Amino acid sequence: MVVKARYIVHGAGRAAPLHAHVSYLAREAKAERAQPKPAIGKADAGELGKSVDYLGREGRAVAGEFSFYDQRSVDLDAHALTAAWSDDARHFRLIVSPEDGEALGELKPFIREVIGNLEARIGTRLEWVAVDHRDTDNPHTHVLIRGRRADGQDLFIPSKLISSGIREHAQEVVTRVLGPRLEVDLARERQREIQAIDVTSLDRELLAQARRGARTEFHRPDLIARLEQLERWDLAERSPTGWRLAEGLRDRLTAMKERDAVEREVAHIRRKDGQALLAADDKAPVFAELVHARLDDEFGDRFLAVVETGVGELRYGRFASADELAILADARQGAIVAFEPKVARARPSDEAVTRIASQTGGLYSTDDHVGIEPGIDRGLIAANMRRLEAMRRAGLAERRSDGVFVIPADHLARAAAYEAQLLVKAPFGARVVSYWSLAEQVEALGPTHLDHVLAGEAGEPRGEGAFAQRHAAALQRRRLFLIQQGWMNETDQHLAPAALRTMAINERADLAKRLSHELKLQVLSEVPSRLRGVYARRVDLAQGRVAIILQDHQAYIVPWRPALERFAGREVEGVMRGQTLSWGLARGMEPGLPPMV
Repeated sequence: MVVKARYIVHGAGRAAPLHAHVSYLAREAKAERAQPKPAIGKADAGELGKSVDYLGREGRAVAGEFSFYDQRSVDLDAHALTAAWSDDARHFRLIVSPEDGEALGELKPFIREVIGNLEARIGTRLEWVAVDHRDTDNPHTHVLIRGRRADGQDLFIPSKLISSGIREHAQEVVTRVLGPRLEVDLARERQREIQAIDVTSLDRELLAQARRGARTEFHRPDLIARLEQLERWDLAERSPTGWRLAEGLRDRLTAMKERDAVEREVAHIRRKDGQALLAADDKAPVFAELVHARLDDEFGDRFLAVVETGVGELRYGRFASADELAILADARQGAIVAFEPKVARARPSDEAVTRIASQTGGLYSTDDHVGIEPGIDRGLIAANMRRLEAMRRAGLAERRSDGVFVIPADHLARAAAYEAQLLVKAPFGARVVSYWSLAEQVEALGPTHLDHVLAGEAGEPRGEGAFAQRHAAALQRRRLFLIQQGWMNETDQHLAPAALRTMAINERADLAKRLSHELKLQVLSEVPSRLRGVYARRVDLAQGRVAIILQDHQAYIVPWRPALERFAGREVEGVMRGQTLSWGLARGMEPGLPPMV
C-alpha cells in the first residue's frame, strides 16, 4: 500500500493551488483560440479548476470512466464542489495506491471506508471528492479534502495520521478483503523492483551498505539481480573485490525515471523516427517551439514543457516555481518558448540590505531601514527580512536575539552562494517569447516575435530542423504582410523600432475598445505610476501577455507579471519601480503582505 498525503496552503492567492490541481486531475481540453478573448466575468476556477479537469481526464471517449464521487454520491461536478473551498486556508490531497488494486476491483467502497476511518479518528465529517485512475500501470485514487471542519473551523490532520496512520488503516482494509500477503506476492514485488527504472528499496539497501563500506551480501539473490540490472544501465560495476555503485546513483535513477515518463508522454508527438529527446541544457539557452505542455506531477505542483529546437531535437523541462507555473499557464502548442540557465547572483534586495548595513555598523532591521529611508515601502522591508531569514536557515546569515540581523562585509557573496544552492534543484527557467504560434503571428495586427526579429532585436533559431524552416518561412510571410500594411518598404532591411511601438499602442487601444463595449465602462491602456483595482484576468496579445485591472468606473490594461496570479480576483496595488509595476495586495486588505516584484 502506498499513500501519499500533503496539504496545500491557499495563502493570499486563495485557492489557486486547488484550482490547479482540479484541472490537472480532469485534464481539461483547451479550447482553440483564434483571437484573444477579452471577456471578463467573475474570476474563473483558475488553477483549482485545471487540476479537477486533469483528474477527471475530461474529453475521454468512455463516459463516466473518470467520474468523481464522495461518501454517498457518484458522477459529481468537482468544479462546483471545490469552488466553495476558495476562501479556506488550505486543502489536503491524498493519493491512495494499493499494490493489489486490480484484485480489489471496485475502489469506491475501499476509499469510502478509508476516509470514514479518517473522519472517526479526527472527530469530524469531511467534505471530500475522489476519482479513481485505472489508465496507468497501477490503479490508484486521488482524493481532495476540504480544509474546513464541519463546525466551520480550520481542519488540521495530525502529522502522524498523514505520515503513517492513513496507510496503516488502508493496509488493514486490503488485508481483510484479500487476506494476508503470500510469499508469491512478495516475490513478485521483489521482481518488479529488480527491473524498475526508479530508486527502489533494493537500491536503498545497496547505498546503505556502500556508506558503511560493507561488502555486498552475495547470498542475497535479489540484491545481486538488482546490481546486474544496474550494471546494464552503467550504474554499477563489478570487480574481483566486489561491486562499485556509480556516483550519484539516486539522482541518476531519478533522472532515468523522469526521462522514461517523458518518453511515454511524448511518444505520440514524435515527428520522425529517431528524433532525439533530451533534458533542457542547464548550461546553454534553448529557443524553440512548444509541442507539449501540461501539469505533470501527481499533486499538480510541476509543469512539463517539451519543445522542438531549430536542429530538430525535443528538449524537455519540468518547472515547479509559482512564477514559472504562471508563465506557462495556458501556453498552447506552437507557442515560442525559451529555456534559460539561471545564474547565481545577489538580488536587488540583497544590495538594499548591504546598503543599509553600511550605514548602521553592519546591522539590518525594520527600524534601521525606516530610519535611513523613511519613505521606503514597508512591504519591501518585510521581503528583505524574509530573505535574510531564509539565508539564516541555510547557515548564511546571523540573527541576534532581538531580531536584528548581523550583516557581514561579504553579504553579497553569501547571497550569491545561497542562490547557487537554490539552482541545484532548478538550474534553468522558462520564458514564453510569444504565446502566439508562428501561423498566428504572420497576419497579427500587433507587434510579434517575428517583428522583433525583423527589427534586429531578437535572433532566429539555429539549425535546419523543421521548426527552423517553419520560422524562416513565417518570417518571410510576415515581412510581406508588413509591406502590404505599410509598416515596411520593400527596400527596408529592418523594421523600424517606431513601427513596433506604434503597433503595440494600436493593439492595446483595440483591446481597450472591445473591452469598453463589453464592460460598459472606460478602459485605459496608458499605464499610471500607481494603480489600485481588482486583477480580473490576463489576455495574450501579439505583443505579449497583459493584465486587466478593474475599478468601479474604469479599467486598465497593464503589462502582466507572474506575481499577479497569486492574487487573482482580489484588489491589488501597483507602484511603478523603474520600468515596471511592482504589485502587492491593496493595503487594508491583508496587513503585512509585501509587494511582489
